[in-house]
Amino acid sequence: MIKVMIADDEEYERDYLKKTISEKYEGILEVVYAATNGADALEKAKELKPDICLFDIRMPRLDGLEATSQLIGFLPDVQVVIVSAYDDFSYAKKAMKLGVKDFLVKPYLDKELTQTIDKIIANIGGFGKKSPADKIMDVVTGDIDRDIVWNLALGRWDEADIAKELSLWGIGEFGYKCIVFYYEGIKNIGEKGCDIVKGIFHINATHTLVSRLFDLMVVYVFAEDEDAFIELNQSISKTRNYMKESGSSTVFCGVSGIYENADTARGFDEASGFIDSYSERAVQSGLRRTIEQIRTVNENVEKAGFAIASKNREQALLWLSELRKNLMEQYEGRALSECYLQHLMVILRGLNRRLGIRVTNEDVDKLAGYFESDDCQLDEITEKVVDELMERAGDMQINHNVLIVRRAKEFIQNHYQEQINLQIVADANDISAGHLSKCFKNIEKKGFSEYLTGYRLEKAKELMKKGDLSIQEIAYEVGFSDSNYFGKCFKKNEGITPKEYCNMVLIGVGQSNLRL
Repeated sequence: MIKVMIADDEEYERDYLKKTISEKYEGILEVVYAATNGADALEKAKELKPDICLFDIRMPRLDGLEATSQLIGFLPDVQVVIVSAYDDFSYAKKAMKLGVKDFLVKPYLDKELTQTIDKIIANIGGFGKKSPADKIMDVVTGDIDRDIVWNLALGRWDEADIAKELSLWGIGEFGYKCIVFYYEGIKNIGEKGCDIVKGIFHINATHTLVSRLFDLMVVYVFAEDEDAFIELNQSISKTRNYMKESGSSTVFCGVSGIYENADTARGFDEASGFIDSYSERAVQSGLRRTIEQIRTVNENVEKAGFAIASKNREQALLWLSELRKNLMEQYEGRALSECYLQHLMVILRGLNRRLGIRVTNEDVDKLAGYFESDDCQLDEITEKVVDELMERAGDMQINHNVLIVRRAKEFIQNHYQEQINLQIVADANDISAGHLSKCFKNIEKKGFSEYLTGYRLEKAKELMKKGDLSIQEIAYEVGFSDSNYFGKCFKKNEGITPKEYCNMVLIGVGQSNLRL
């Protein structure tokens, strides 16, 4: 049996851990000792030689971190979990340097405890001595939220896609808040650091998605009840403290209001816009550049996936080459290989989930094996992966027009305030205007102009609800050059005039400052 030692100065906490471990891991784990302080734990550890230790941070005589430091000195393979109820996340940084397995924040859920122990049991005996394959598998399984977070933040999915994808993650018709962190160094906090942040935001009755890329981290917190967001400020404060301890003197943070799931990009725009609005010019330019880099990365990931599914080897290799160039702007050496591997996994999971190309555990093991060597050649690996996936794709062909329309819609979302038209959008996507027009009609079941006008009118209604602009100002703000034409389009689509709609808003929400 695997031997477990507990050290906590609170009796009820010791009893809870002993009871939980004994009941849920009967025949697997044995609690050999429960110490009341760190010094007592160290003395007994020399005698009992535990495999797993759960140490509280604040204990008399010797705290959990110092006890861990000394313990690892004579039991290098021991797996330690640090438990703390304290807000100072400098502890997390110190714990990570010591090589602890995990960091639990009180009050934690039973599920969090068992998940942590399950991972330890799976890796028992290899702590501190992981093979290259094990380390690569840690990278493969890390930051899995990347599959969805950036598509939500960058507005790459429509309402139906958002609902479908969130449902796969167990998220229903919730409301959400988006939190954006930006500082030079986020890319260096590692997978364990990302997990710590996700743990900080683990609030009862919420579902959290967290991902980081380059110097940006995005957190989406979903909840059915708005009261669940009350604790969010504390989580934000803890995360900023942890990030500061990880090497940055200034951590920039923006938080959105509460919005419906159907418009996840709005929360990201508001949160990142807050940083942009209240920062110095150098920070603004760095943030905008980072967001644009991330947007390009996600575009190339999607293009590569479509090319593979369409069995277009040349295009697949081209877009994956562009992806590596994107990542090389921020990473080098081993970090570049690992980040590239994570994005290959995004592509694989996307093919598995949406396009019907089955990717098995054996496939993942093989892919991870390619990256074990310190001198792995990314070009060579890329060709192997593309060839294997294209063979797996069989006779299935993906309609490239779907990608064309998706890219055109994304261009509209980013430029609707400008004087754009079918030709401008077609030129931006290197296709003919005629082909783009046909694609829109076939896939969206409406013409390009109708879609553009409808999108602008939806944005206009959002501005009307805010109530701080006149109708003429709103018309210009959403891309109409003529307010009279805006009025005609609005009435045609909504059945009422813009003024009548504003009056309805006034009645509905009791505003008094709407300028008609």
